[in-house]
Amino acid sequence: MKSPYRNVGKAPKSCDQEWETQYDCGCMAWKRSLLLIGLWAMSTQAVCVNGHPSVTSEYRHSKIVVIASVVEEKPVAAMPDGYFLEGKMYELNVEKAFRGKPGPTLKLFDENTSGRFEMSVGTKYLLFVYEEHGRLRVDNCGNSAEFSKSSAIIKQVEKLAHTVSLQ
Repeated sequence: MKSPYRNVGKAPKSCDQEWETQYDCGCMAWKRSLLLIGLWAMSTQAVCVNGHPSVTSEYRHSKIVVIASVVEEKPVAAMPDGYFLEGKMYELNVEKAFRGKPGPTLKLFDENTSGRFEMSVGTKYLLFVYEEHGRLRVDNCGNSAEFSKSSAIIKQVEKLAHTVSLQ
């Protein structure tokens, strides 16, 4: 009879099925983990196919740039033409507009994809807003963020807004 302790302290030479079964070294678990990490890394990069725009670039390409607070969130069905999947419609109270003329409230659509920019009711945000297929949206790869984490970006936006208004 073979001793169950003959390989204690020794690393396996390969992840063969006998070793996996007999000593539960976790080799297959490691392989699965590496595969999942690789797939996750590819998926996170796939979301931002155009990279992360500078504040200046995003400001110039945005229809609206505001500080606003989320007051309501509603589920929205997919569009009949298939352009957008289901998602959420956020209603926001605009506190300050740097670019565009949004009015006192704003409705933003957030599609339920890996590229979504999820927001929370009651939270204030700095938002760079663009229009796509008739809906106002925010790019999750851009500079939009919670207001409390945006002080440096807000300073840049204030300079850009001042420069634009002087021209």
